[in-house]
Amino acid sequence: MKVIIAAAGTAGHINPGLAIANKIKQEEANSKIIFIGTTRGLENDLVARAGYELKTIEAYGLSKRITIENMKKMYKTLKGYQEAKKIIREFKPDIVIGTGGYICGATISAAHSLKIPTMLHESNSFPGKAVKLLAKKTDTILVSFEDAIPRIKNAKNIVYTGTPVKIKRREYNSKEKAEILKQIRFKS
Repeated sequence: MKVIIAAAGTAGHINPGLAIANKIKQEEANSKIIFIGTTRGLENDLVARAGYELKTIEAYGLSKRITIENMKKMYKTLKGYQEAKKIIREFKPDIVIGTGGYICGATISAAHSLKIPTMLHESNSFPGKAVKLLAKKTDTILVSFEDAIPRIKNAKNIVYTGTPVKIKRREYNSKEKAEILKQIRFKS
């Protein structure tokens, strides 16, 4: 399976993307996964540290106000849409997944225009602008909180999944728990 994950800016978008990537690799070890982000966000550190390739595009969050700065950001984001299309054409993914935020606008729209299946994951109870705006273009939206479902209008398919985490769960026996509590000076 070939997957592109669009995740940028904050760890709140990037870490769920990494958790999804790790789960895909766990289920299908031969999967090829790349990330699309920007040159400005935490993705430059977190994605590389997790061992995944990062391709960058221009993308910015836009405000509702008409300003010269916002017009520049809009132009650069439209350029980012073309950059995302190029990456998608070259990589030929089976699916493009976004984890919310401004990077998804260019990437999910580009995938949709190329008829590549798309999926968004929204980790917040109140869906962000990107998820709301892309609801019609996205094949499936995964949400972490059931109360987010009625807040996303015109979505084709919404599924409640919870929030993916990249931390591996470990079970401790009674002796190990007691030792940990002793080390941190807590009483059991």
